Amino acid sequence: MGSRKPLKWETQEDRLVVTGMAGSSGNESGLPRPEHPRPDFFRREWLNLNGWWGFRFDDYNLGMREGWHLGREEFDGRIRVPFPFQSKLSGVHDEGIHEVVWYRRRFSIPEEWKGRRVLLHFGAVDYEAKVWLNGHLLGSNVGGYVPFTFDITALMEPENILTLRVYDPNGEQPRGKQDPRPHPHGVLYTRITGIWQTVWLEAVGESYISSIRVVPNVDDGRVSVNVRIMGETEGCALSASVYFAGIVEAEAEKPAEGGEVHLEVPLSEVKLWSPDVPDLYDIRLRVLRGDEAIDEVESYFGMRKVSVEGGRFLLNNEPYYLKMALDQGYYPDGLYTAPTDSDLKRDVEAAKRLGLNGVRKHQIAPDPRYLYWCDKIGLLVWGEMGDWGMPLNRFEAFWEEWRRVVERDFNHPSVVVWVPFNERNEARRGQENQRALVEVYRRTKDLDPTRPVVDTSGYSHTETDILDIHNYRWKSGRDWRNGWSKPWREGKTPRVLLDSLAEGFEYKGQPIVISEFGGWEIEPYKPIVDRPIEPRRLTLKDEYEFISRYRDVVGAIMEEGSICGFCYTQLYDVEGEVNGFLTYDRKWKVRPEAIAEIHARLHAKPA
Repeated sequence: MGSRKPLKWETQEDRLVVTGMAGSSGNESGLPRPEHPRPDFFRREWLNLNGWWGFRFDDYNLGMREGWHLGREEFDGRIRVPFPFQSKLSGVHDEGIHEVVWYRRRFSIPEEWKGRRVLLHFGAVDYEAKVWLNGHLLGSNVGGYVPFTFDITALMEPENILTLRVYDPNGEQPRGKQDPRPHPHGVLYTRITGIWQTVWLEAVGESYISSIRVVPNVDDGRVSVNVRIMGETEGCALSASVYFAGIVEAEAEKPAEGGEVHLEVPLSEVKLWSPDVPDLYDIRLRVLRGDEAIDEVESYFGMRKVSVEGGRFLLNNEPYYLKMALDQGYYPDGLYTAPTDSDLKRDVEAAKRLGLNGVRKHQIAPDPRYLYWCDKIGLLVWGEMGDWGMPLNRFEAFWEEWRRVVERDFNHPSVVVWVPFNERNEARRGQENQRALVEVYRRTKDLDPTRPVVDTSGYSHTETDILDIHNYRWKSGRDWRNGWSKPWREGKTPRVLLDSLAEGFEYKGQPIVISEFGGWEIEPYKPIVDRPIEPRRLTLKDEYEFISRYRDVVGAIMEEGSICGFCYTQLYDVEGEVNGFLTYDRKWKVRPEAIAEIHARLHAKPA
């Protein structure tokens, strides 16, 4: 399904002028991130609102009192959406702390859209957003990692003024690796504020599809399609057409009355999805009133199954060994926002060149385009929330955002494990914090029973489907064998496993994954910030020493039959961390072929 071409447009300062419809050629205007932001939920009639917007800091919180939301005056600054103002690519590049910022954009609606409903979509805005159209409040959103949408049909005019107020407090919200201090330190990076994913418009019918959940059933050779429809559905039907490699595989249709439709679509021949063979099915969903299609959405899915059984991680009912790296989702010039779609694709291809079959997307809910490339190219993803910054006693508010992340990314076959929390050591003791982990784990399982859930990665495990462990003390294969293999041989439980459990909880035979280790630096690469990670874990003199060290430790891990996979820290350097296979600007520090050869040659012992 590739990249989708948006409506062709030109910018005149912060004004949008439509000159054609979807399918026109190229990106002559220099529009940043012009590709459709959601290939898994694609409509052909859409309009990209990225580019130059009016922008203003509001450090004294005067905007509401002075009526900035009414659109009576122009903002004196400009910002290049969708890049956060702290980034170079935003055109602002101010790394100071500004908790309140304002955006403004003028646009007109294409003539071809008259008589249609129009939806306004924000991919992600960090952290609290209020949105006005022509001085009228559309609504608000809380949560820096999740999309939100407004139906703007009733408030549209020939010329429209869109205004956005963002409040990003330096407080206790989930923020992942963003450092709340003015300058990044160690494993925390430059903070981001405001719009950091694409903003776009879509034309829909009076009745339109608002959500899709596709559940592959590998064992029965069928796919379940659950669709929610907004608007009047009396007399409407939902049709589904499934394609494989451009050929119709199956079709189904069902009345749409009531707004929720469940379809079971049998497949004549199941093509399984895996990192080695990432075959995808396309699906087209249409809302029909009589013979007229009043709304149409294109998506895709992969026929794959993930499960845990007998202390093993299974992919499509077969034991599957996980070879992963940590991926932080940061870019030198765009921070949270990749400069181009090709940069997202390149990161996936880099992991594949290393002979890896997966990544832990660490402390960030990624741009959906990243997951699209993982689906297309074939790379497993542990989907993690950026939970750092939030105390566990606020887990109810956290759950609302995490729930929306899971719902947004449910259909991606590449996402195989959910990880709501990371390294919540405060839950090692204390029933209140432990209750938060258990409650979010159970709710996540109820929301998505098709994937394993890790309660909190690394430490203080309570109820979990996979017991993953973080340990940076292993600097050699001998260290690993003495700390892990030797205790097993002597009939003892390794200390590092016991230390990974919360007080009062026991190991129950779950699959074990070493999900963080390494973190080794190579001379002469240096951090790009004044406050790098301390203490430095291990510095090696060149890439050859690194390869030898990696071969030694990974070989020891892979020969141990009790382990189901590993995740090296990390894929690329970020600011104060200089421990990647690549530099921060994605230049190879080690030969990827040498690392891939290690992964190919070493195999875990059979169960």
